[in-house]
Amino acid sequence: MEASRGVGETGVQAHAEVGVSARTEGVKGRAILWGFLVVVAVNAWITYAGYVAHTSSMNITNFSIALLSLYLVLLVGNWAWGRFRPASALTPAELFTILTMGLVGSVIPSRGLTGIFLGALASPYYLATPENRWAEFLHDQIPAWMVPPNSGGAMQWLFEGLPEGMSIPWGLWVMPIFWWTLLIGAGFLVCASLIVILHRQWAEHERLAYPLLNPVIELTTEAEKERPSLFRNRLFWAGFALSGGIICWNMINYFNPTIPRINMSPNAGLFYFAEYFPPLLTHINTYTIGFGYFVNLEVLFSLWFFHLFLLSQNAIFRRMGFYFGADHKGGGTYTDPVVQWQCTGALFAFVVVGLWVGRKHLKGVFRKAFRGDATVEDDDELMSYRAAAFCLIGGLAFIVGWLMQSGMEFRMIALYLPAALIIYIALAKFVCESGTLYLGVPVSPQDFALQVFGSRTFSAASITATAFSNCLSWALFTTPLAMGARLADAIRGNKRRLFWAVCLALLSGLAVNIALTIYYGYTYGAYNFYDYPFVRYAPSVMNGAVAMIQDPYVTSWPRIAFFGIGAAFVSLLMFMRYRFPAWPFHPVGFIVSTTSILHEILSLFLVWAFKIIIMRVGGVALYRRFRPLFIGIIVGRAFGVVLSFVIDVIFFPGQGHSVHGWV
Repeated sequence: MEASRGVGETGVQAHAEVGVSARTEGVKGRAILWGFLVVVAVNAWITYAGYVAHTSSMNITNFSIALLSLYLVLLVGNWAWGRFRPASALTPAELFTILTMGLVGSVIPSRGLTGIFLGALASPYYLATPENRWAEFLHDQIPAWMVPPNSGGAMQWLFEGLPEGMSIPWGLWVMPIFWWTLLIGAGFLVCASLIVILHRQWAEHERLAYPLLNPVIELTTEAEKERPSLFRNRLFWAGFALSGGIICWNMINYFNPTIPRINMSPNAGLFYFAEYFPPLLTHINTYTIGFGYFVNLEVLFSLWFFHLFLLSQNAIFRRMGFYFGADHKGGGTYTDPVVQWQCTGALFAFVVVGLWVGRKHLKGVFRKAFRGDATVEDDDELMSYRAAAFCLIGGLAFIVGWLMQSGMEFRMIALYLPAALIIYIALAKFVCESGTLYLGVPVSPQDFALQVFGSRTFSAASITATAFSNCLSWALFTTPLAMGARLADAIRGNKRRLFWAVCLALLSGLAVNIALTIYYGYTYGAYNFYDYPFVRYAPSVMNGAVAMIQDPYVTSWPRIAFFGIGAAFVSLLMFMRYRFPAWPFHPVGFIVSTTSILHEILSLFLVWAFKIIIMRVGGVALYRRFRPLFIGIIVGRAFGVVLSFVIDVIFFPGQGHSVHGWV
């Protein structure tokens, strides 16, 4: 597939220039130490902010605001230190090592990974009631090693808080956490292997733009200068004042509710075109706008265009009375089964066609892995191709064995696992190509397998195991690893040490977050977390499993039909894009525009409108002149979120205010 076109090329070129200028030797030990400290701090901060302070959702995006804030503090501190001791300041390559570790570590806490899977471990026994019938349908299907028992009210005290004088029953958690951590580790190895195998194809042959990295790399480069020109640019400070100023103004309302807030969700967040149309979500998010400026115009246009296209399709189908499955009543279209399965088919076609386009590269990878072909270079990768191939095979074998021991039938695994790999590859590529901060999947791999086979054909044990697997999305690592592999291109020398550094980030992040989550649960009561993944998501999955056991369904042929329609449509889009250089529609826009990114559609439309005017009036030169404005918007957003957090901790302990989330 051809390189990204239009203004996206400027982003790639800027990235490449930074990569060349920032080259220094190797991955140094002090950078790994700093990375470890950043991972620990990010996990502790996000966990405390979500569970205790009840402030913003600090890692709800593909570039955590908590990580960005700490990285900016590190840049400023390193710049100040470099003024006095320039020889000992961190180099760009060391900063990129720290950032790579931080990207991996920041997806672990709360809404990332541990909030969901720890909630799944804690829920089955304590939250069982006669009404939900978990005890009747699920308890006998759960292996003892998978979840901690409610011995002595251990899970009750987790949700309600320990009585005075009692100690935390850490021992009950050791065995289930050990086995789940092994599963997470195997999934991480699979993700890392996939990224190593695909990285050169994406970065060099397809030339993906990596929009989320461009502003951060530019900040890193500027902080290396003695007198950074970016921070003396008026547009930078205008952007900073805009996004940071909105949050600061709204903070006055904390102390005086009569002061009006600046509303970032016009019309209560919903706009209805007409009867039968799902609502358009009208949130305006400065974080999305800041990063959106670095996204290819073609992608920006496609995101909002296909969103409106699918809203219109939904309206037509509703008017005609064409309907199957659950209707979505909360806003948007992302839980409408017609759209879900169209977009899932499109996603599968996008990945399969992409792998076919990269077949020459993939053949080279496997020649190197299994035949030792000396003509194929892999020295610049995080792992050798041979190590990646064997880690991929070994990791998948362990996951298969783990899932079978949990009760999942092999034929479910045979469809679920390949679907998961395709979806996770797609997520990473979407982010690297489109810079989407908020991104979900149209259909989970578990639901895909259940709808294709029909839940009627599976045992209660298999459905229960499938429900638990739904609570652990080990695929989250593909996106940060893909961005980290791109950052590693700016580091000269052997990259293998960086792989062990990200492994350290994984282990340290898991250790800190699991320990803090359990500690805060027994100290404050997990009911008081008010966190969706921990106290609501896991119970909803268990209820879904009971519903499937009680009322099983057969293969959903309408869903499969729309899967095929979506695959055919995106295949046509990809052909047209390849055949006609001026073709304006990017297939990513169709696939993701109705997932969780729908919350940001208005923001993406606004930045697209601004950017297309800039490009028409002044071309690439004017586009580059306005880059500081949007970098300032990003930095101002981080400043406002941190300041609001500090004020909440000091003046409103336990009753914080959310200034960063979907809006």
